Amino acid sequence: MARHTRGMRFSTLKKRSRMIIVAQGGCGNPVITSIVYDSRMVAPGVLYAAVPGTKVQGDLFIAEAIGRGAAAILSENPHPEVTVPWVQTKGIRSLLGILGKTLWRIGDRTMVVVGVTGTNGKTTVVHLFEGLFATLFSPEKVWMFGTIDFHLGSRHSEATHTTPEALDIYRYIGTADDMPAALVMEVSSHSLALDRIGGLAYDIAVFTNLTQDHLDFHGDMESYYQAKKRLFTEYLKAGGCAVINIDDAFGRRLAAECAGKRRMTYGRAGDADVRIASWQCDWDGCRVETVIFGKAASFSSNLRGFFNVYNMTAFIAGAVAGGYDTPAIQTAFDRIPSVNGRMERVAPDLPFAVVVDYAHTPDALDNVLRAASEITRERLLCVFGCGGDRDRKKRPLMGAAVAALCDEAWVTSDNPRTEDPKAIIDEIVGGIPLDFPFRTMPDRREAITSALQACRAGDCLVIAGKGHETFQDIAGVKHHFDDKEVVAEICSALRKKDGTHAA
Repeated sequence: MARHTRGMRFSTLKKRSRMIIVAQGGCGNPVITSIVYDSRMVAPGVLYAAVPGTKVQGDLFIAEAIGRGAAAILSENPHPEVTVPWVQTKGIRSLLGILGKTLWRIGDRTMVVVGVTGTNGKTTVVHLFEGLFATLFSPEKVWMFGTIDFHLGSRHSEATHTTPEALDIYRYIGTADDMPAALVMEVSSHSLALDRIGGLAYDIAVFTNLTQDHLDFHGDMESYYQAKKRLFTEYLKAGGCAVINIDDAFGRRLAAECAGKRRMTYGRAGDADVRIASWQCDWDGCRVETVIFGKAASFSSNLRGFFNVYNMTAFIAGAVAGGYDTPAIQTAFDRIPSVNGRMERVAPDLPFAVVVDYAHTPDALDNVLRAASEITRERLLCVFGCGGDRDRKKRPLMGAAVAALCDEAWVTSDNPRTEDPKAIIDEIVGGIPLDFPFRTMPDRREAITSALQACRAGDCLVIAGKGHETFQDIAGVKHHFDDKEVVAEICSALRKKDGTHAA
């Protein structure tokens, strides 16, 4: 049985959530048993929140919600024509989490809440925190929300968004048998800009870095930064700690602008609280020597590449901020052998390395290629593309990054979505010098096949952009496509065709 099933009178919910009431009307004071913002999920006893959308307005579905039995309506507009109780309020999206916490009577003071934000590294750092808390509590008591999937203890499901709505998180908690002891989540810039995490409060908030991405949504880097900053200025608990990479220019600025808060800084900079003193990386993993408030401490992991030295140190600093000791931190590294689609080596029996990585920004791609080049004896090859309906400015930058670091490349489709794949490729190619050897192949399977056939002993092939994803979005339709599966299938076919070819 779920812990909270009795519901709450609408008048009590309004009062306890401290809702700003602009106007209200309708008849009755129903018992509210749940809250939804999707009219298709409405059932008797449910409060329907008509959330303003970027494309579709929730108010358009009020009649449908009432037809499905909605007990009450919440909107940013007045609805005197509605007979059920209705309230006009302000900032519905930021209110949703507070309403959920109130309705399901969730006191989260005993639950450790960690949020990780930044352009790159969020997924890896979140998985490391999950490993830490699984050791300290138990895997059943640790919940994680991230780009790859959601973990509610032992229940795993595919992620719908990098950061779910706070209302949904509280619904999961309120209808679960047991309260989680720890909640770890990636916090995207979209979720911050759109107030999706309203009602949540964090014990530890981590900033990894800020590089160009999502400018199709934010417009410019300053707006992107201001969205990220909200995690630290608006959502930290009293006494919560801001953990910040001060080697990043935006991170150093953030640390200065969080001067009145509890902070923990990390990086190679001499004034970092957790300083990266030295490191060693190879195909087996990374070892990092740190200095934590003047005291030396060493850590090792199976994570590959120098950029993971930063991810490791972000986690170390966050764990230290939470009061956890060195053995517990190392145990977390031991629990996480790798992260799906993050510098993940596949087909290890080949005489050359094949790496699948989610890198889909210029900085992330640069990091992965630099990390691979440092541990590759011969040539570095790359298969990559750019997503459609996203920031177009980064396309030539990604082409330039590959040309600067690789010996050869295949420019192909990522998730073209509603755009013409060839048009996307043309914009990528605009950043590649004329004397760099590359091929354009819109068919991703064809590009991977060609690249594998070109590999020789000692080479490294990086297949970038999709990482953990198991689909390809073409013309608005998602088709099954998993880079790792495709590599295995191609290698098997090539072996059968030509036993002398290593692949």
